Amino acid sequence: MTRNTERFSDRVDDYLKYRPGYPQALIETLVSQTRLDSQSHVADIGAGTGILTKMLLDKGLQVSAVEPNDAMRFAADQHLAEYAGYTSLAAPAERTGLADASIDLITAAQSFHWFCNAQTRSEFQRIARPGAHLALIWNQRKLSTPIQQQYDDLLTRYGTDYTSVNHMNLTDGDLSHFFADGQMQKLAFEYRQYFDLEGFIGRVRSASYCPPQDSAAYHALTDALTVLFNAHQVDGQLTFEYDTYLYLGRVCKS
Repeated sequence: MTRNTERFSDRVDDYLKYRPGYPQALIETLVSQTRLDSQSHVADIGAGTGILTKMLLDKGLQVSAVEPNDAMRFAADQHLAEYAGYTSLAAPAERTGLADASIDLITAAQSFHWFCNAQTRSEFQRIARPGAHLALIWNQRKLSTPIQQQYDDLLTRYGTDYTSVNHMNLTDGDLSHFFADGQMQKLAFEYRQYFDLEGFIGRVRSASYCPPQDSAAYHALTDALTVLFNAHQVDGQLTFEYDTYLYLGRVCKS
């Protein structure tokens, strides 16, 4: 069985090209509500290829990207090396290697469901400065639309473990345990992503639950995705609509 930290090693290129970003309004809200400035130190946990990391660096923040997967972290290092405020650590969420009481904001974008455990909670408490914030972020496809319902059906049918690794398995109660006094804001933002057929299939290949490309399941999936794309495309383009959720509050103290 593939370890969680190795699940994306063979799909970094697709991850870089086809994974969605995050709404700029979310970043503005995050920086404003946490009152961060150029001296603030952010720990982006499970940073992957640095999608959120870059957006935080563009706000002039100091960001340490914590990522255990070598291929993902190398990709982040390659395209973020020009930022003076960027550093990376080859470490899991449970043992970041960051100094005690050194972090003003802890972020986890599209990753927290991989390390929602007691060890991570203790680590967040250790690295957080007094009054530090925690921001948990997920893009959630709008499943109310017909195309997303059909797309979801295909992932359920052909994905290797789509239902078991879905971040929606986490409840608000699971998340609140990581915030001071269990108090967190839940804010929603809209986001859109546009694909041609190559990008649409690449988006699926970037996911950990995509079957191996030499498997019958993969070929059946891509055939079905092509049919779905052709049924819904407009001028060769397909639109994905997301609700992007931000869970924000102070890091739990004990």
